Amino acid sequence: MSGHDLHTLEAFRAQVPFADDDAVEGALRRTLARAELEVPARRHVRLRRPRLTFALIGTAVLLATAAVAAATEGPWWQSGAPPVDPQAVVSVARDNMPADVHVADARTVVTDDDAALVAVPLDASGYCLIPALDGRASFGSSCVYQVRDPEQGDSDTARTAARPAAGGAPARWLAYGRITDPRAASVDLGALEVRLATGGFFLTEIPDDQWQKLSGTANRGSILDSSGRVLRSGCVNWGDAPGASAGGTQPDTTLWIDQPTGACKPQRLPPEPTLELDQAKPLFDVTLTQPYSIWQPGQQISFEQVPASDGTTCVVVRGPGLPPGADHCGLRLGASPDGRPIDSSIGAQLVHEDGKALYVFDISGTIDPSANIARVTLTAGSTAANVTEADGFFFAQLPATTPGPLAGSIPLPAGPWILTGYDGTGRQVTQIDLNALQRQEEPH
Repeated sequence: MSGHDLHTLEAFRAQVPFADDDAVEGALRRTLARAELEVPARRHVRLRRPRLTFALIGTAVLLATAAVAAATEGPWWQSGAPPVDPQAVVSVARDNMPADVHVADARTVVTDDDAALVAVPLDASGYCLIPALDGRASFGSSCVYQVRDPEQGDSDTARTAARPAAGGAPARWLAYGRITDPRAASVDLGALEVRLATGGFFLTEIPDDQWQKLSGTANRGSILDSSGRVLRSGCVNWGDAPGASAGGTQPDTTLWIDQPTGACKPQRLPPEPTLELDQAKPLFDVTLTQPYSIWQPGQQISFEQVPASDGTTCVVVRGPGLPPGADHCGLRLGASPDGRPIDSSIGAQLVHEDGKALYVFDISGTIDPSANIARVTLTAGSTAANVTEADGFFFAQLPATTPGPLAGSIPLPAGPWILTGYDGTGRQVTQIDLNALQRQEEPH
C-alpha cells in the first residue's frame, strides 16, 4: 500500500489525548451548519466506518449499492451525507497538524447497515478515512497526505478492522478503503466483490460465516473497471477475524498489497505489547507553561517508564483528569534504530486563549545510552526553553506561540531552535536544528 498512509503514528505526541473544547465545539458547529445547508437531515462521521448492502452470488458476496466508479465529475465531497461522528473528524484534524484537514467537507461516503465510512479532504489532494459502527468511530483513522499516480494505486488505502464481542455487542469485521484510479468500479477480493462508491470509496462487513475460512489467510484479487477488465492484480491479506488473536480490539490490517503475479502469503502485524503498569517508575514531573493535550498551563503532569510485554520500556504520561485506559506506549527508551545520539519528535497543538487561535509546540525524545549525553539544551539565540531529562527521555515546551489557524505549513516560533546534547565534561556531542527537523516531519 501507500507509503503516505499514516495509520500507525509512532511519535509520542500523537499518543496522548487531545482536548480543546472551544476548538471542538467551533468545528462541530461549522461542520453541522454547513451540512444542514447542503444535505437534508443526516448524521455525521468521525474516525470510523461507511456502509453498503450485499447479496450472495454463488460463493462470492457482491456488495450491491448505487455506487459508481471513482468520481470524475467533481470533488467527492460535493455530495453525500454529513459525517456520522463529527467529534472523530475534529480529532483527525488535531492529530494531523500541520496538514490542512477540511473539517467542513467531511462526508459519510458509504454505509452498510449501521457501519459507515467517513472521508475528510486533506491538503490539496489527500484524504483521511474514518470507519464507524453505530455512529461511533472506534477503529481510529487512516490518512494519505497527497494522492500520487492514482492509476498506479500509490495512494490507495484498503484495510480490515475487527472488533471483538463486548458488553453484549457482537463481534464485527469490516473491510474498507479507497481506490483512487478513476477507471476503477469494483474490487474483487476473492470471497467478496465490492463495488466502489463515488470517489472510489468502499466499505463492507465480512459475513461471519466466512470468518473461519478467511482469518489469517491471503489470496489473489483484482481491481476491475466497469466492464470487468482487470486494472491491477494483487494480494488480499485478510488479517485476523475477531477473537482470532488474544487481547481486545485488534489493529487494522492492510487488506490489499499490489503484486501482479505470484503466490500470496498472509502478512500479520505483531500484537501491541501489554504495559506492566504495576511496575511503572517515575521519570520526572513537569509544570506546564503552555497547554499540552488535555492539560493547561500551571498543571503538573508526570512522565513514567513502564515495562512492556515485548521486553521494551515505554514512556507514558499521567496527569489530572486522564480517563481510565488512556495509557499507551509512546516512545520506547533505548538506542535509536537509526543510530542517532538523540531521537526527537516535534508536537503541535491548536489552542484558544482569550478568543484567539494559537499553535503551541513541544519536543520530546530519547537519548541513546551509548552517546554519554549528560545534559540537553534547547535555545533560539539568547532565548532558552527548559528541557527536563531523566533515564534517556526528555521533554520541553517552546516558550512562544504562532498565530492560527493556518493552512498548510505551520512555522515554529521565531528561532532557529537548536537542540544540543553535551557530555559530562561540557563537550558538545550532537546538535539538531528543529526548524529543519520540522520541515522533514511535515506532511508533503
